[in-house]
Amino acid sequence: MDHHHPAQDPLLQGLEIPPAWEEAARLFLKRGGITMVLGAGDTGKSTLCRYLVDRAFRAGEATALVDLDLGQSHLGPPAALGLALFPPLFPGDAPIFPHALVFVGQTSPAGAVLEVVVGCRVLVDRAQEQGVSRVVVNTSGFVYGGAALRLKRAQLELLRPRLLLALARGGELAPLMDHLTGGDPAACMLLPVSSRAVRKTMEERRWNREARFQRFFEPARPLTLPLAQVRWQGLPWGRGAPLDGPALESWTQRLGTPVFYGETSPSRTVLLVKSPVLAPPLPPPAAPVHCLSWPSLKWRLLGLQDQLHRTLSLGLLFPSPWREGAVTIWTPLDPGLTSQVRCLKVGKMRVSPAGRELQ
Repeated sequence: MDHHHPAQDPLLQGLEIPPAWEEAARLFLKRGGITMVLGAGDTGKSTLCRYLVDRAFRAGEATALVDLDLGQSHLGPPAALGLALFPPLFPGDAPIFPHALVFVGQTSPAGAVLEVVVGCRVLVDRAQEQGVSRVVVNTSGFVYGGAALRLKRAQLELLRPRLLLALARGGELAPLMDHLTGGDPAACMLLPVSSRAVRKTMEERRWNREARFQRFFEPARPLTLPLAQVRWQGLPWGRGAPLDGPALESWTQRLGTPVFYGETSPSRTVLLVKSPVLAPPLPPPAAPVHCLSWPSLKWRLLGLQDQLHRTLSLGLLFPSPWREGAVTIWTPLDPGLTSQVRCLKVGKMRVSPAGRELQ
């Protein structure tokens, strides 16, 4: 390690850097382009990425860091992918509001392989649009099983990294690496796990997620948007004509629970109801009726997106003036970006305004 320049990143001070990491950093600086870091959970991927960013920063090389770990993210809140640029950030910075986010809506890549693959390419492109070609991609600890192999292979094909760095405690990554590189040892480097890598319990992981959610939503406030301004992704809304007051009252009487909002089309009617409806309404209407209960949607995690589906911020679905044709979201979105919100992408989890994950 270069002792003439003290590490900019406080985490690295006093850290014993293995010779293999130093060699990986030399290759990283020499090759440029995209470097992808692989490893199971708690193997020190984030520490290695910070080390690479630190080395590039001290060499005067602009670097981007893309964080693809949805659950234990270091850039932005959980359930989103993040991008940070160094400079203007300094090594060691782990901003809760990074330069760009891609909202996925859940904390595991299982079942969201397509979103993560597309998102990683989107963030690398955003970095390159800013003139930063040297990019470190920190992947998730999702490395076992068929879905993990499909995810990593798709990321490799889409990103075409010049360098692949894999952290392993033993031969745990050998099957994955053999699949990814076709048995070509020159295509990647297997590196030892950092001495500081500690296995986290499920409880510690949840606490870490909730702490980051809490930080993200700390400056949040209610934002009310006209329903006509936004499209919905993940809810069956926006495909029919909104029901007027008398129609909502009629449905309220038929279902025995307040109906806040509804849409109807030739194929179906969708209703937002105050409490779950156990039995289908009688007599049967001409088209199927689909009821969404408010308790299942309250505090649902949302991605606020612009017309190009770029994530502007995250939010939580708040009690809303539905009958006035509006939706309210609890979000730290910059007020100056309000007019850019065009799409609300509904995530698969509920989070309290204080950051606690709800069932």
